[in-house]
Amino acid sequence: MDKEKREKGEKYLKNWGQGILDIQNLQTEINQIRKNNDAFDTIQIENKEDIVNIYSSVINEKLVKLKNLMYEYKIVDDVISNLEDYQKDVIRFRYIYKNSWQSVALKVHISLRQCFNIKNLVINRILKSI
Repeated sequence: MDKEKREKGEKYLKNWGQGILDIQNLQTEINQIRKNNDAFDTIQIENKEDIVNIYSSVINEKLVKLKNLMYEYKIVDDVISNLEDYQKDVIRFRYIYKNSWQSVALKVHISLRQCFNIKNLVINRILKSI
């Protein structure tokens, strides 16, 4: 695999890993807003229906962002979902949890070379899918 393709695939994986974290944070934020509906009580508005509209607007905006993030990373998710469990672990430990390759190899109980082979396999499949 040439350097340019590898870098492109690596970028997809890094963005996917950050996107997973962004999705989790956004879901948490949406849940907190839904639970703490009273967060809008401090806003001084005469018409309480406006609070409901603001609440709905904030939730909808965050849901749209969440949907877009999930769609953007669907290709990578599809590739990863077709991997063996230990291969998925390699990708998750590296790109979501930001572990070093040495740490990933130790956690999954495989060689460093196997980690790179898995990464290259995933990159090749991503590039074929796009």
